[in-house]
This record gives sequence, structure tokens and C-alpha cells, in this order.
Amino acid sequence: MKHIAAVVLAAGASRRFGQPKQLLDWDGKSLVAHITDVALSADLSPVIVVLGHRAGEISQSVTTALPAQARRGPVRLAVNWGWEQGLSSSMKAGLAAVPADADAVIFVQGDQPLITTDLLRALCSRFAETGAGIVYPAVAGEPRPPVLFARRFFPELAALTGDQGGRAIISDHLDQASAIELDVLDTVADVDTPADYERLLARAADARGRPRGPGSLADLTHVRHLIVDMDGVLWHSNTPLPGLHGLFSFLREEGLGFMLATNNSSMMPQQYSDKLARFGVDIPPERVLTSAQATAAYLSGVSPLGTRVYAIGRDGIRSALEDKGFVLTEEQAEYVVVGWDRELTWKKLCTAALLIHGGARFVGTNPDNSYPTEEGPAPGNGAQLAALEATTGIAPTIVGKPEPWLYAEAMRRMGASPETTATVGDRLETDIAGGKRVGLTTILVLSGIATRRDLTHAAISPDLVFEDSRDLVRVWREQLRRHGQEQSSRHAV
Repeated sequence: MKHIAAVVLAAGASRRFGQPKQLLDWDGKSLVAHITDVALSADLSPVIVVLGHRAGEISQSVTTALPAQARRGPVRLAVNWGWEQGLSSSMKAGLAAVPADADAVIFVQGDQPLITTDLLRALCSRFAETGAGIVYPAVAGEPRPPVLFARRFFPELAALTGDQGGRAIISDHLDQASAIELDVLDTVADVDTPADYERLLARAADARGRPRGPGSLADLTHVRHLIVDMDGVLWHSNTPLPGLHGLFSFLREEGLGFMLATNNSSMMPQQYSDKLARFGVDIPPERVLTSAQATAAYLSGVSPLGTRVYAIGRDGIRSALEDKGFVLTEEQAEYVVVGWDRELTWKKLCTAALLIHGGARFVGTNPDNSYPTEEGPAPGNGAQLAALEATTGIAPTIVGKPEPWLYAEAMRRMGASPETTATVGDRLETDIAGGKRVGLTTILVLSGIATRRDLTHAAISPDLVFEDSRDLVRVWREQLRRHGQEQSSRHAV
């Protein structure tokens, strides 16, 4: 696991704003305390807050707002007595406090209220996956903070002068940099003026207040095909969610194509069909696409028939691999494939880890860290993958959402295109992020993992947000009714 620290730059005098931006109220705490809290939530350690102008007052706003364990642990305060010499002096003060064993540091501006834990974690993941020395978010190709720098760039950062910042180093080392493209500028917008502050406050309040009324929602009348997640959308474990029957009645009434596409690899399509039948809904297994099937299809495209695979998981992944001609084994496997397993044991993890250490390629069906149950979120496949990554130091290749495999296969089966297709799910980091990657209309329901609070801090913005599938059907039906009336009016004229 990579050790990554954060440096929050909060030393300036906020001359354009007219008062210290660091002390502006944000959700009941100072702006700099809010940003420090976001960095802590991303598991960056330590989080170093660089202070300068009015250091005592701003320091108190940080220490009183954060939980006691944060004050004792990974939050450090560094005072840049030479803050008037420019941005570079604060970066140097922050670097001086970075532990010697840190592999990288993320520089975070103290006036970017809408940055999220997801964005900071995405920077860390890209660094771990690619080994890029510099990782940054980009909007329309332009680098924006926060920026991650690997330790090998620390000497160049320490050599900066005046108001020079990381942008100069990025431009000098584009061959070693990796950009994460964002579609929402406000995620990385800073507060330069009171107008900026009011606008970003409104943006945050808007996210907290979703769903909104039909008049302000994106249009669904163009959608002819729907890719539907299951866990957290249709049911929680063995309990059907309200609106299950109504959703499929609506889809059939309107003649809309649909596929049930899930990251859960534990069951076969027929088992999902049987489960829906127990809930009183008749869906043929051909309408079900799992991450297990996508993983088997992916491997069959890169490996010959008869390749040896060690699989962690239940019937879904084992059956999908065998159907594609793979040989399941615990010895001399060329691949280790990990799907969600409710009967996971230390022995299974040990076998997988030893095979990976021996050179087997590591593949995960999906990265979902949790699984929604009636009692609350339980460990998902992402938790299993994290255990193996921590043991082996090797990150898995992910096939399920948010990667494009499931979406592309679902559209192929429906004869659909991105322009006519929407996806509905309960997770921002998989269902919504994946849908956006392939150009679909994205619909989030709050009946599963994601919450309103997550929307406030998310780098990913769904096109539509609803409480559950009932709310989705209600609005969709009303939009179609209005669209039909408008079409009738035009023809009458």
C-alpha cells in the first residue's frame, strides 16, 4: 500500500476576498477545517495544514472542529512565517513536515470547498495503478489542483520560488503525468470572491436538496433502453424494495428495452431470474448480465482455451469461467479471479496470495467495497480485493463497473446506443461513474449505498437523482405524458 500525505495550503491573506477565506463557514465549520476533514476522510496521512496570515485564529478553527482522534493523530499544523514570499514558500513548509516514509504528497488548496474524498482517492489509485509521478484532475485538458507528486519530485518542488506552483513542474514532465478528466468545473473551483462563495454554497445546497421537481430534471423522453443495477435498486439481500413491480410494469407498458446488469458475481443469471420470480416478477435469465459473465468474456479474449484459473467466489463466477472453457484449479494457475464470496476463508485468501506472488495475474470481477443488506452495508468484493492487494502489493485488473465491459455488452444485447440508453444504480463510484464513461444518461437512486451527504461531496454528478425506483417511474411517466401532449399540440396546429 502506498503511503500518501496531504498538504493543505492555507497561509494566504485572501486580499481579493476582503477577509480570511479560511474562516468562512462551511457546513458549520471553517472552510479550512472542512477541507482538512475531506483529506482525512480520504485516508491521507498525515494531513499537514500550512498556516501563515492570522495563523493562531485559523489554527484554532481547525483543532476545535476536528474529532479528538484527528487532533492526536494524522493532522499536523505547520506555520509558514514567510508566507508573504509567495505560494512556493508554503509548499516548502508543507514538504518539510512530510514524513520520510511517504511515497507521495497531495497539495490541496485551502479554498476548494467542493473537492471530495472520491477525487482524492482517485488521485491515489491512479498513482498506485500507473506509477505516474504526477497525478492531477483536469477540466477540458487543463490541470487543476489538488495535485499528487511522487517523492522523486520533492527536490524540484523545494526549488520553486515566489508564486511558482506545481503547474510549472507538470508542464516540464508531461511524460510522467497522468490526468483524471472531470466534467464538473465546480468540483475543483476555488473561492476567490464573495460571489464565488455564494455560488459554491448554492451548488452544495443543490446537491443536498436532490431530488428536485420534474420541471428541473433532465429529460427522459429520449430513453428507449435501460440498464438496471439490482442490489440496492431492486432489493436489499432477500427483501424486495418498494417499486420493484411498478418499474417492470412501466418498462413493459412503454415498450422499453432493459437489461439487469450487476456487479455481484456470486449468482448465475438463472438464479437471479428465480429470485425475481420469488418476488413475483417474471424476468428471463437472458435479461441478466453479471460481472462474472463479463470477466469470463474478458479472459477468453486474452487467454487460450484451457487456461488454468484459481477462482474465489460462488456459483456465478465458477460457472461463467467453466462455460468459457477455463480449467478451475488451486495449483499452477495463470490467473487468480476474485468475485464476492460469502464463505471466504483465510485458506482461500492464502492460496490466492501465494499464486499472485508466484506470477499469476490478479483479476477482480468488481470493486464494490460494500454490499447493501437489510441491516446496513456489509463487506463487498472490494474488501476482499483490498486484503489481497495489501498482502501482495499488486493491484487487480477490474472488469465490472465502472469499467465499460458490462455496459457495452448490455447495449449489444439490446441493440442500443449510448444516445438512447440510461443506467440506474445506487453507487456513484461504479454505476454512475461507469455510465458517464460510456456516455449514458445516469440515474442514481438513494435506496442503496449512496446518500444525500455523498452527493454533496462527490466529484461525480449523476444526471438524475431519485429516492427510489417508484420516484423514478413517477417522474418518467409524467415526462412522457407531457411530451405526448406537446406532440399532439404540434400535430393539431
